[in-house]
Amino acid sequence: MISADQTALQRLIEARPRLIGCGPAGKLIPGFRKNLILHSGPPVAYRDMRGPHRMGIAGAARFEGLARDDAETAAKIESGEIELGCANDFHSGGPGAGITSYSMTVLAVREENSGTPGFAAPIEGEQGGGLGGWGVCTPAVLTNLKFIADFIAPRLDLVLKQAGGIDVAELFAAGLLMGDEEHTRQTATDKLFISKLIEPALAADLSDADRLALLSWLNSCRRFVHHVGCASAVAALKSASGITGSTLVTAMCGNGCEFGIKISGRGEEWFTAPAPTFSGRCFSPTDSLTDAAPWLGDSSNVEAWGLGGLAAAASPALLRERGETPDDGIRQCAEMATICLGRNPRFVIPQLPEGGAPAGISAELAVAHRTTPKMHGGILSRTTGGQIGVGWARTPPACFERALG
Repeated sequence: MISADQTALQRLIEARPRLIGCGPAGKLIPGFRKNLILHSGPPVAYRDMRGPHRMGIAGAARFEGLARDDAETAAKIESGEIELGCANDFHSGGPGAGITSYSMTVLAVREENSGTPGFAAPIEGEQGGGLGGWGVCTPAVLTNLKFIADFIAPRLDLVLKQAGGIDVAELFAAGLLMGDEEHTRQTATDKLFISKLIEPALAADLSDADRLALLSWLNSCRRFVHHVGCASAVAALKSASGITGSTLVTAMCGNGCEFGIKISGRGEEWFTAPAPTFSGRCFSPTDSLTDAAPWLGDSSNVEAWGLGGLAAAASPALLRERGETPDDGIRQCAEMATICLGRNPRFVIPQLPEGGAPAGISAELAVAHRTTPKMHGGILSRTTGGQIGVGWARTPPACFERALG
């Protein structure tokens, strides 16, 4: 008889998330409301939020015409006129602040075996993480969001439909063989993604000028596929949810105050602990890790899918950037394998003797081995928003202990 954990693991490693569309969050995400703003991580009160969340929510309220400034945003949240929600509870989740409002553009993914959806706001082109990821709101950011919604989204949606969608598991499997670990490094995978869109773009009902503008914009977006991966991880993980008795982790998300996980056998219930702090390096000597917000973002779902820290050995370049060696990456994968239910034969890492990356983080194994996932991630400022560095953090042990309680 197959155990609950093995059933959940099989669903996870067989998951085939496909990028199928791009459009307004209010039209694509089930249950979205015009006065709702989503954020990353488990539930957190507005007054307790870190800078990227507070600024991002106030910026989204202005973008939607819900409030004119920070004070009015806070008052309307207090009165219930503006509602806040956890992105993961709505099958969504992106890096950093994870801010998503009704009119903002999202990428739409569908897991092909179960039909489970996943969503994430795309990276904001020349504005980088912009409002959705970094919580930064300026006139230029708001203008850019409108451009993405009005010009990029409908044309990208048309090209994706012409392509029949993009198999993201296949795309990422190819990227792993080319030196990406698919969380904080997607240098090769970005180019592979563009290559899959060229022929559909040529065949789509677009003018030559629009084709060129769309492809040029996508090519200018450093790590566009990171956001594709965030949506895909949500769809893959939730396709393995709801299996009674399974302790397989189906969500890992942080809000800068608390970090939360979900496990298959407990459905959509959150299990939280204080958010972990980062180790790593800052881009500028004027910043330091004391300026960093504790883990803030839902990109850690990519780790739970079996990438990022679980696939560290795939990216010698990233390891070197962090002052580590290829052998360190192999050891990290071996450590992560002790808390996983198996390996993913699709996510092949040539440097590993076993071949496949560890897959299926188990709360039970994490507690038994007193080991938690080593998550790769971007470091955000706790006050001003914006990315100030890159590094890693450990999922808090108490999350797993509470999930088993």
